[in-house]
Amino acid sequence: MRTSIFKCEVITPMLSRSMYQKTGSSWRFELRPQSVKGSMRFWFRALAPCVVDPDWYEGKHKKLEALHRLESMIFGSQESKSPFSITVSYGDNLDKPVEDLTNSPNKFFRNALFGTYGMKDRNGELTSMSFLSPGESITLRIRHSKTVSELQKALTDSLILLISNYSGFGAKTRDGFGSFTVVGVKDVSNESIGAQYATSKLLLESLLREVDPEGKSYKLSQREPGSLEPYDFPTLASSREMMVFANSKDWRTIIKNLTGQRSMNGDAVSIYSDMKLNRLRKYTEEDDNLNPLRAAFFDGIAPSKDFVMRTSIMGLPIIYQKFGRYPGTTGKGIATVSNDKSGSGRKASPVFFSIHKKNDLYSARILLMASKISPERDSLGRPVIFAKVGSKSHPILGNENFEELWSIMREVIR
Repeated sequence: MRTSIFKCEVITPMLSRSMYQKTGSSWRFELRPQSVKGSMRFWFRALAPCVVDPDWYEGKHKKLEALHRLESMIFGSQESKSPFSITVSYGDNLDKPVEDLTNSPNKFFRNALFGTYGMKDRNGELTSMSFLSPGESITLRIRHSKTVSELQKALTDSLILLISNYSGFGAKTRDGFGSFTVVGVKDVSNESIGAQYATSKLLLESLLREVDPEGKSYKLSQREPGSLEPYDFPTLASSREMMVFANSKDWRTIIKNLTGQRSMNGDAVSIYSDMKLNRLRKYTEEDDNLNPLRAAFFDGIAPSKDFVMRTSIMGLPIIYQKFGRYPGTTGKGIATVSNDKSGSGRKASPVFFSIHKKNDLYSARILLMASKISPERDSLGRPVIFAKVGSKSHPILGNENFEELWSIMREVIR
């Protein structure tokens, strides 16, 4: 048994909750090994199409077969035990409720952290998550089986640094929370550390050549980030990224500018809300993207099947409540936009914000991974989603124009 050790420093509040222990009105913080392994699996999937054709295995095309085989080798499966285990350790200050942030002078936290507080527990009481504060330490220990090769160990270890590069641990990582940096390692090979996307990619290529030297099982497929053609799932092979807010003195200012959502009067006050509210929806304007749903609710006029819900590119479901008959007004209107008829189908945001720290200065990385927002397509191959207004569900079109979204993002940041 070989053990790789990562000492990590929390950069932005890391949000989570224990399944069992409760103090006051908040769940205690707990970062479980399963959560860490889940993040590792997500980013391995995001990496794999940059190296290998996920659908080609042993000379045959079968949807995601190669990816499933690789995941079983790296992470284990129902038929095979995982070749590594993880333990997570951190300090004892585990009872800081999210309300400590939302009730602080930084009022934007209340919008940015929506969904992590005011949750009802099994007794019907309102509870919230807890968090680890910036500056606190986390130690990750990965114990590798003796059967794991040095290359496979190096690739597995590199995924921790890949997570640090693009995401974090806990809730709201897409919004810049849970970011961390690796400040020390032990028994981690130098090959696992570097320019992290390129490092992990090279290790996966090398591992495939080791386990399949004649190329009979896997087909190598070199795809570099840059294209924004929607892929079947989020992958770095269909992505672009940029660094913003370089040399900032405070991570709070970055979070506010990135994901502060909306002001008390409903105006956009952050990059995310400006993109979604102003540039895509066109809030309060004559061509407000909500207008066809207004007509469906107030006048019983079904939206056209060619109507494109522009805001759907930022994630589903979208729930509109208390909208009025005219743009910018409130009323009794309610509608849900989802990628299934029930209104509960989900599609996470394609935008990942992560916060980074160096020499007491902060910056942010914005990563856009283009993936299909709905499995259902019309005869022209366009994504079909559903607007549920009242008791009726109307088929409409989703938005997968990621080139436009990237252009909007650059405009907003300028």
